[in-house]
Formats: sequence, C-alpha cells, structure tokens
Amino acid sequence: MSFFGQCNGLSGSSGSSGTGGTNLATGGVNESLQMGNRSDAGAIPSSGNVSGTIPSSNAHTSSRLLQDLLESANNLPKPNNSDLGSIHLTLNGLKKKSNQLRKRNDNEGQNFTKAHYLLASSGVSAEEIENELNSIEVPVKPLESQTVSNAVNNNIDSYLNDKKDENILAAIEQSLVSASKDFNQFINENVSIDWKVRRDELRKSFGIGSPQKNTSHKVSKPTKSVTWNKSIPGNYNVLTPLSTNKSTSFLKNLTREKFENNAQIVYQLNEARLNNSFFPIALSFEELNKSYSDLKSRQISEAWKILIELTNEKTNKINQEQKFFETYQTADHTNSMKFRKQVIQRSKNYLEQQFYNYMDEIYTKDDKKKQFSTSINIDKVSYFIDRIIMKNNTGFVDQTLNVNGVPIWALIFYLLRSGLYNDALELASQNKDLFNKFDKNFPVYIKKFVENDCINLPMELNERLNAEFNQQFAFINDDLKGNFDPFKYSVYKLIGKCDLSKKKLPDEINLSIEDWLWFHLSIINEFSFDLNSSSLIFENYSLENLQKKVIQLGPKKFNSSSNNPLYLKTLIMVGLYELAVEYAFDSINECDAVHLAIGLCYYGLLKVSSFNNKDELIFINSSNEYEINFSRLLGSYTRFFKISDPMVACQYLILIAMSKGGDSKEEISKCHEALRELILISREFNMLLGELNQNNGNKIPGILEKQRSLINLSNLEQFQKQIIETSAIRCEEEGRIFDALLLYQLCQDFDTVVSLINKLLGETLSTTELDKPLINYGNYENINGEIQSENTIDNNIILLSQHIMKLFYNNSFILDRISPSKKETCDLLLPIIHIRDLFMNKNWNDVIIEINKLGLLPVNKSNGLIEIRKMAEFVHNTLDDTLIKVIPSLLIMVMTSVSQLNYSILTKRYQTSSNEREELSNLKTIAKNCMIYAGMVQYKMPRETYSLLISLESSL
Repeated sequence: MSFFGQCNGLSGSSGSSGTGGTNLATGGVNESLQMGNRSDAGAIPSSGNVSGTIPSSNAHTSSRLLQDLLESANNLPKPNNSDLGSIHLTLNGLKKKSNQLRKRNDNEGQNFTKAHYLLASSGVSAEEIENELNSIEVPVKPLESQTVSNAVNNNIDSYLNDKKDENILAAIEQSLVSASKDFNQFINENVSIDWKVRRDELRKSFGIGSPQKNTSHKVSKPTKSVTWNKSIPGNYNVLTPLSTNKSTSFLKNLTREKFENNAQIVYQLNEARLNNSFFPIALSFEELNKSYSDLKSRQISEAWKILIELTNEKTNKINQEQKFFETYQTADHTNSMKFRKQVIQRSKNYLEQQFYNYMDEIYTKDDKKKQFSTSINIDKVSYFIDRIIMKNNTGFVDQTLNVNGVPIWALIFYLLRSGLYNDALELASQNKDLFNKFDKNFPVYIKKFVENDCINLPMELNERLNAEFNQQFAFINDDLKGNFDPFKYSVYKLIGKCDLSKKKLPDEINLSIEDWLWFHLSIINEFSFDLNSSSLIFENYSLENLQKKVIQLGPKKFNSSSNNPLYLKTLIMVGLYELAVEYAFDSINECDAVHLAIGLCYYGLLKVSSFNNKDELIFINSSNEYEINFSRLLGSYTRFFKISDPMVACQYLILIAMSKGGDSKEEISKCHEALRELILISREFNMLLGELNQNNGNKIPGILEKQRSLINLSNLEQFQKQIIETSAIRCEEEGRIFDALLLYQLCQDFDTVVSLINKLLGETLSTTELDKPLINYGNYENINGEIQSENTIDNNIILLSQHIMKLFYNNSFILDRISPSKKETCDLLLPIIHIRDLFMNKNWNDVIIEINKLGLLPVNKSNGLIEIRKMAEFVHNTLDDTLIKVIPSLLIMVMTSVSQLNYSILTKRYQTSSNEREELSNLKTIAKNCMIYAGMVQYKMPRETYSLLISLESSL
C-alpha cells in the first residue's frame, strides 16, 4: 500500500525569482500583499421609511420567525418552582379534590348573607332558628343503613382498583415531570439562545432597520442565535482552521508533489525519533525547497540555511532533538546568555559567509584580474574594493588612508565583513611597523579581539581603545560628518563597541540590508566584561534591543527589494522564531510555516502556547514573550487531508507531543485529543489502530500503535485506554454503535463489547414488531444517515453481534476476559433471534420448545407454583435488565403460540382425539402458569402487554 492516499484539489503556482540588495537607509520598492475579497451571501436591508405593513417579500419569513420565537419561548427552561407539580388532574383526582373543598367549605362555620340583618331588624334571630333546626333528630331507617353498608363493601374492590390506577398514573406523571425537568436542564446547559440576535432578525424581516453604532461598510458574518455548546460530543476543536487562516493559502501554493515530499520528510523524522537516531531535518527541508525556483521557496530555503548554521547539522551526526530547549526557554541567566551568544555568532557567520561567496563569485567570473591573480583572500578583498567599491564611489581615494596604494582601513573592514578575521590579524601583524607610525596599538587590539572569538576585548584594552576612539573622532557631529577615514571609524567601532549612542556607520560606506544587520549583530555588547560598569544606559546594546528594532522597522523596510525580501531571514537571525512562523504563515505559505515550526520545535527553539481551545496562531504571555499555538497550527494544516490521507495527518499530529521539551503533560494531552479527533473523523481504524484477524481474533497493530512511544504511551495498556477506549466511549455517546464496537475490540475490552451487544440486542428485541423480520430492524443508519438496502455485518447490529460472538467463542483468550454474567446474558439473547424467526414463520410448537430451553418462563406443564415464584423472584433480583426487557415479548410469543395451537385443535374438522384433549389441557396449563408468572412480574412490563396477555388467555 502506498504511504499516501488521495488528496484532491491541490494545485501549485510558482513565481519569478531574482536577487538583489538595497540600502536600508534609502528604502526601495515595497512589496504589497493583496488580500482576497470575500462577499457575503446576504445583504443588510436599508433602513429607509418604515411603513406599517409587512413587505410581501418578507411575509413568509416573518411568519416563520414569529412561530420559531413562540416555540423557543415555550421551550424556555422552567423556573425554580417547577417542581410544585402540574395543575392538570385526573378524573379521580378532580373528584377527590372537589370533595376536599366541599368538606372545607362545610366546616368553615356560619356563612350568612346580608339577609340576616333584615330579619334581625324585624325581630327574627337567624342564629336561633339555625340552632333549633340542628337540634331536631331525624330517625334513620334500618334497611337504608344496611343498604349503604352493603354498597360500601361492594365498592372496596372498585376502590382498590381505582387506587391502583391512581398510583400507576401518579408514577407515570411523576416520571413525565422528571423527564421534562431533565430535558429543560439539558437544554439550559447545552444550548445558548441569543435573544438580541433573534430580535434583530425579526426586525429585519419586518423591514425595520436596527440602530447601528458605527457607520462602517464592513458586513459582518451573520451570527447564529441558537448554538450548541462545544462541550457536548460531536465537536472537534483541534482539526479546524485557525482564525487567521486564509482559505486559499493552502490550495494556491501547494502542489501534490510538494505535499508528498514534505510528508515523507515528516514520516522519516518520526521514524528516526522512534529509534532515537540523528535526523538532519533542516538539511532535508532546505534541499527540498531549493529545488523550487519561486521567490517564496527561496526565502524558506534561506531560512533553513540559517538554522543549519545555528544547529551545525552538516558536521553533527548525533541526535539533536530539543537541543536548545534548556538554554532558549530557561529562566537561568547563564544558559540564556550562552544561547544568545551562540545565536549572534552563528548569524554573523552566516552573513559573513554569504558576503564572502558573493565576493568570490565576482572574483572568479572576471578573467582580467592580472594584479589580483594569487587567489588568496586578501587579493580577493582587494579586487572587490578596486572593482566594486572604488568604481561606485569616486571620492573613495580621498576619504581613506592609502599606504603604497593600498586602502589599509578599507581592506581590514572588508576582511572583517567577510569573516576573514585571521587574515586581518595576519595583515596587521605583518605591517606592524607601518601601524606604529599612526596606530601602534591596533595590532594588539585585533589580536585580542580574535582570541576572544571576535566578540569583545578585555576590559583594560577596551577602555584604552575607547579612549583613543574618543580622542580621534571627538569632532564628528551626529551625522558622522567631518574629515576622517570612515573605514577606520567603522573598524574601531566594531572591535571596541565604541560610542553606541550612534548605532550607524558613515554614509560613505554604502550598507545593504545584510550589511546593516551584520553591523548591529557585531556591536552587541551584552557579553562584555565591563557591561555592568557602564554609566549610560544607551551604551548597553543587547540582542533584545536589536529584536525590538527589527520589529519596529517591520517587513516594509526589510522587504524593500521585491526580488530579495529579507524579513523572514532577519527574524530567524535575531532569534524571533515565533514571529518568523507567523510571518511565513501570513505572507508566504501555510505549508512552509507549518514545517518551519516543526523544525524549530524539534530543536526546542519554539515557545509553545498553553492555549488549546483558541483559534489565534500567536500569543504574548505574561513575560511579554511571543508563543505559538503549535497544536492548533498542525491541526489546522491537516484539515485538507485528514480524510484522504489519515496516515499522513497522523504523522503530523504525533509531533504535537514533541513541544515544550517533549515531556509536557499538557502538550501530550493535546496530542492525544488531536489523534482521537482524527480517529473519529477519518474512521480509518484498521490503518491507524490495528486490525483484528477475522478467524482467530488476534490483533495486527496499526501505524499509531507502532509509534505510540512518540506520544508518551509506550505501555500498550495505556495506549489502549487513552486513545482507543476514550474514542470508543465518545463514539458510543454519539450513537456510532458499529464504530464503538470495533474500537472496544481493538482496545481488547471484550467485556464492554459483550455488554454493549447485550444492550443493543435487548433494545432491538424488545422494541420491534413480532410479525416483522427481525434482521431488518438491526439495520442501523450509516455515517451519512442513509439506510443500507443490503444487510451485512457492517450495517446490521444483529448480524454483527452474531459474527462477533462467533469470533469470541473461537478464542479462549477472549472468553477468559468476559465476565460470566454478561456471557450468560448474551447466550440467552442470541437464541431469541432464532425464536423470533420461528414465530414469524408460525412454527408454534417450536417456539414453545425453544423458549422452554431458555429457562426464563414457566413453559413446562410440570411447573408448579413454587417454580413459578422462583422464576419471578429471579426476574426481580438477579436477571439482567437487558433480559427483563425481552420478557414481555417472550410471554406474548408463548401465549400467541398456545392460542394458535388451541384454536387449530378446536377447529379441526373431525372430533378431537384423547391425545389432542391432553394437549389442550397442557396448553391451558402453560397459559395458566404464564399468566400467574405475568401477574408476579407485571410491574416489569408495559401495561398494554399485560392487557394483551389477558386477552389471549380469554380466547382459550
């Protein structure tokens, strides 16, 4: 099988290439970034004159909105007093309530109207008349009393029946109230209703313009008024686009070939990490990108070259994963200083080597270089000064000191610019007598400077050099104007870090952007021995100061040459790796940004954000440091091929666990969540997790299981629990039964598999009609919500259950891991499938025989009352709930079979024989036993079932 699947819709584009340099001070042509325009589907109605009638075009919409509004209002969560009960009463409840009210009214005492005042005024006392009437005793007839007593006795059974009905109805009503309360609570927790949005939609449908706070013409995306919370199953947070992502950035600049080449490098990286071996990730990506001729690929290729220089990949052959994590992301001052020093040195080396190659290329191409034909470094620099510098600057000879026709200070400056420090030292040493005439201490300065790794001078020499510098260049103004040698000024400034209040070189030295950056890296003095003794704050120049300067200038200055944009390279050279990833993501290509972030994270050079549910790419933490949302960056990148190439997506998501040193619980948890999302979305369980042998149940591991140590799950049981079992539980919550069953098998949780099979079989057997084929009811909806016409183990729960249990019975290892109670339950449920087929085919005798074998019902004629009671107690106390659900259908099948057999014997054409009369007696015995049993367990079955059983019994 090929490592790559199909990834549709990927196309590539290439641009023109070119090189060139520009002066940072003068600027240049700015490269503009064009953003694509997006048009919204809907338009906002104008808010003009509003009439009193609804516009005809919106009438249907308005009616629908009002209806939705009323339904939403009716479904609002109930208030806190919802548990007071319903005001709707049954007939018996209403009768009881009216009697209570009547008794209470009778006992409230005298309730005279205003008439008694009229009678009292005429001398008649209403109270005395009432007392007189109450004192009269009326005899009760004995016969009438006896009749009332008999009536009461006759109504006891009716009263008990009514009381029983009331209790049942009260229980049903209480259940309905509880269900309604639970539903309202679920809606309240999981649904968010924005009534302001609903109000605005309603206004819009009536043509009423809503008041606007601003007059901006920007059309915002319509907001949903009713949304599900993200905490419920079915939402996937990691494998979704970032908010800053451009929808076309991926498709526009990525070809299928480049996609596969990048993915192949990532796969090789994971394999090397799995074996804890060296992998040249920067060299691999640099080699890949330099094969493309477009300008953006050249920028990325140069960025990788800088990282090759920093990591020294060409000579290092040992595993360098997280090499810089401790020094770059630590709070320890010593480690931090060590890292910054290394960044400055390696960035300078890169710029110096680049300049030397440029100078050497010019020298090599010229065949007319007779006086510079020795091919030594000094001749190459001299040739460059003669043919390039002096040619472009006519006043060069008058500005610098010439010794025997050699511009000595210019030669030393460009030797330093080319990284030829030893050649500069050799030049000064060989001409020591010459320097004694005008700068006798310079050979000492250059010697100590080279011995200190070309970073700084010892404190004593540095103070002496600064004193000489101030003395010689004391009369230079702020614009560096005056009669002095600009190259000598520059050499002293570079070696001694002199007068850092002026962080620039004379205009006579025409600096390119690379020259400007090299100069600023060279004058950083945070590693000087006398740093703490400096009295002026502006004399201290650190890497952080340079970083702020680069951010302040921005991409406009560094990308002033459209043929040679340098902002990305500059960000990497000054250690702004997070901003480099963001810039590559926004301005170059999402694919290149992702792989640049992977390389930086591999070496521990990327500060990763702790946020995992945010859609932003970059954050600023409490320490004012930039951080990248690494997990979301990789998850967003996989969104286009997580279905077509899940194995490739898996390789990228594994790398999330590599961030923050590779042992961060937080990042490992993000990685696990991303992988679970990929498993649930792609449904490529066999490829990612493994495959079960359909003959013996043995498992063949998938790619993710083989690489599980990369996600800190080297223990197989941990992997099964964290990845597979959690995914299975989520599938079960989302109703993806077939996926859940397969995942539970892959994590070897066979007990849960059987438990889920029992649950599904119980629900299917108890809710399907007895006169319809059972297999068709096992046909579940597939992932797209469609019903399959053909019944297979891939879409039919009945067939799948039979297949799984057959597989389990053939493997003793699996059987040992299933609890006896669940296996016993399944052994009773599976035969019922066959019984249902017999019942549908009207094999009445076989139905009774097979049900008798189950031992759940008193179907045997010899069963006595004691056996029936034991069976009923077994249902109450021991029987599994899934089996209890099928008891009603079993009773109906038995009673129906008995009724049909009884009817067939009674309606025979000829007189019944003695055997048939005996059979009738046995059938009635079975029916009687079943009804006694049903009476004992009637609260375990629906009310309609008991009524049907009574009806079937009466037909015998």
